[in-house]
Amino acid sequence: RRLLLASIALPIIAISAALALGLPDIYESTGLFSFTDATVPGEMPANANANDIQRMQEEYRDAYVDSLAGGVMSDAGLRKLVGAVPEVVPPGTAADDAVALVKRRAHVETVRTPVLDPNTGRDLDIISAFTVSYDSRDPQVAARAAGWLSHAFLMANRSGRLVSARAAEQFYDTQTQLYRQQIAGIESKLAAFKAKNYGQLPGLTDLNMNMMQTTQRDADTLTQQIEALRQNRVFLEQQLDAARNAGDDAGLLAQLQAEYNKKLATYDPDYPDMIALRQQIDALKEGGGAINSLSLPAQLRAQEQLLAQARLRYSENFPDVKRIEREIKVLKTRIASGEKYAGNAAGSPAVVQLETQLNANQTQTDALERQSAQVHKQLMDIEGHVEAAPQVERQYKALALNLQLAQTKYNQLLKYQMDAQLTSQAIASGRSDRIRIVQQPGVPLSPAKPKRLAIAIVGLMLAILLSLTAVVIAESVDQSVRGSRDIRRVLALSPLGVIPEIRDSATARRRRLQVAMLTVCVCVGTAVVLMAARTFYS
Repeated sequence: RRLLLASIALPIIAISAALALGLPDIYESTGLFSFTDATVPGEMPANANANDIQRMQEEYRDAYVDSLAGGVMSDAGLRKLVGAVPEVVPPGTAADDAVALVKRRAHVETVRTPVLDPNTGRDLDIISAFTVSYDSRDPQVAARAAGWLSHAFLMANRSGRLVSARAAEQFYDTQTQLYRQQIAGIESKLAAFKAKNYGQLPGLTDLNMNMMQTTQRDADTLTQQIEALRQNRVFLEQQLDAARNAGDDAGLLAQLQAEYNKKLATYDPDYPDMIALRQQIDALKEGGGAINSLSLPAQLRAQEQLLAQARLRYSENFPDVKRIEREIKVLKTRIASGEKYAGNAAGSPAVVQLETQLNANQTQTDALERQSAQVHKQLMDIEGHVEAAPQVERQYKALALNLQLAQTKYNQLLKYQMDAQLTSQAIASGRSDRIRIVQQPGVPLSPAKPKRLAIAIVGLMLAILLSLTAVVIAESVDQSVRGSRDIRRVLALSPLGVIPEIRDSATARRRRLQVAMLTVCVCVGTAVVLMAARTFYS
């Protein structure tokens, strides 16, 4: 079975040796990225527990890397790479072929770190980072392409998060304006409500109660003052009646006595005028008033008495009788017209003083009554405010609560808007990147592929394994008898002699032909495999 063993092992060994020695060197430049805790408002839910948040963060990181790779590694993104680093493809390569070639050489892989879950005690693979690499035969080209890809990942991270942040900023700005308008409307309603219900607001209840008590005291005081003025008026009216009845008695007594003495020289003492004068003098001396100072009804009664006395002594046509009758008629006319007092008594100083006091009393009483009416109206207004205060307070509290809720929501949205603005500025400046580059792509000093020693070892092991397997299988399925050992196994007899294989010139030619064919097959197969591998790595 040596030929079978050689025909299987030698080609595999030759091919693995050719691949290990003939494959071109491939340099790989790699950039390492790690995740940060910077987030855009609204990206991660805030109402989950720690385990759920950790699990969603891991899933989110994997999906986030895929989303970044989908944008950067798209056909449009790779065309930008070909335009920025034209050395990545051979000159004259078609655009679609160039994109396919670059896509085959660029790689994005996540880095998983095993950790122990404290809750379950099991090992978990945590996505802690990811790598962006590019393969090329030229280390400089690999470094430039990997650097461009790394920068593109950073820009994609910023642009995507910047879009989210600006969308959040625009949303919060719109909502803030809506709540600002709502607050302005509520404030207008509240201002109109305050103007309409002035004096009935909740904060003025104690003040209204104090004002009501004060106003009630003022009203009571005014009532007492008015009653006192009315009593004083009654007293002044009584004094005025007495003053009008009394007249100026002292001066009038002297005047009547002088007139009586003067007329006594001319008239008889029994003359009616003399009698009337004597009666008035006696009345004044006794403390009464003169006839002219009496009221008109009193004067009428005195004149009627004089008329009765005169008729007893004189006839109806006597001049004094006629004069007294005329005076009685005049008094009745004056009484019928509504006059009560005589003219000379009404003009006395005491009467004038009392009338002045009465006028002042009336003026003061009228002023106090007007003030009392105003105070009572004010008291009724205050009582109305106090009675309407509970209903007004309920409506006021409803408006104030709506205003407070709107202002609270507005302040929250304003805070979110400011946070979104700061986040946008931080993302645009690169201070809030979701990922950060830990290791910049550099120029590789040694090729990353192929692993020549590994290829050789794997080829050798594969050649030995396949060749031995083929020999074992061929030996197990072959039923022919070959040699003295097979005779002893089959017949259980030992041969008397063994004739060795006789090799002549034909046998030698046949062997050489087999070796030549095997060599040609090995060389051709090795060349084909090597060309295919080099084409794949190109």
